[in-house]
Amino acid sequence: MTTELSPSISEALTYFVAAKKSAKTAQQSHQELGRFVAWVGRERKVSELSPSEVAEYAQQIGLGGSESVHRLSPVKVFLAYWKDQGWIENGLASHLRVPRTRRTTPAAAKTTSRTNGRSTFTGSQLSQEGYDRLVAQLDDLKDQRALVLEDIKRAMADKDFRENAPLDAAKDQQGIVELRIRELEASINNAQILPEGASSKVARSSVGAKVTLKDTNSGKTLAYTLVDVREADVSEGKISTTSPVGQALLDRMVGEEVTINVPKGTLRYLVQRITGTA
Repeated sequence: MTTELSPSISEALTYFVAAKKSAKTAQQSHQELGRFVAWVGRERKVSELSPSEVAEYAQQIGLGGSESVHRLSPVKVFLAYWKDQGWIENGLASHLRVPRTRRTTPAAAKTTSRTNGRSTFTGSQLSQEGYDRLVAQLDDLKDQRALVLEDIKRAMADKDFRENAPLDAAKDQQGIVELRIRELEASINNAQILPEGASSKVARSSVGAKVTLKDTNSGKTLAYTLVDVREADVSEGKISTTSPVGQALLDRMVGEEVTINVPKGTLRYLVQRITGTA
């Protein structure tokens, strides 16, 4: 499946809802699907979503406890629909799993844990630009919330609630907006803003670092900036550290050779330069 033939995730949701509109369960799952689409990115192509991102979403849902696992069911059906439509070659639904055993974490996610003697931040690590973008999105959603409430008031003016499609649609939209607001507020409250300043060489790659690579197959030079999944933008060279390429480029040093297996084949890179946040 080529990227050109792959719809955006929001378009895929529109097609899916239209195909399943007669199913009662599909109507009841709109909020969960809206949450998923907002989390992974509405404008991304379905072919760009990686198994690791699907697994990370399952982890996030699993934080709500075992009672929240059933919320993954409509998302599994949605991902299976992608495969049925031929938009993706490898199924993603199987990666939507929550670990059977979990430890209760502190209420505040803005904490650190110890890994191999080093402190590891457990929240989101964002650039100032990425943080400001989330704040702007939150402001926009709060404006949308006010508009949706007005829509609900107008729809409720019709006293016949039995078949009030505008009211049902407004309430569905309200649920999606409220969920997204809570998610953004959590991300903002638990974010660590990466330091800014003049670019400087660093010993190892980490979130926020720019990694310059040489493709050992073609000799071409390219560069990626490693970012949190919420800042990922392939068109700008910003790749998520949860993607296969992003994961492979983490904790690397200049001179290292990196081999990455991707659906299209095997990538081989030589790390030429690593710089800190500009």
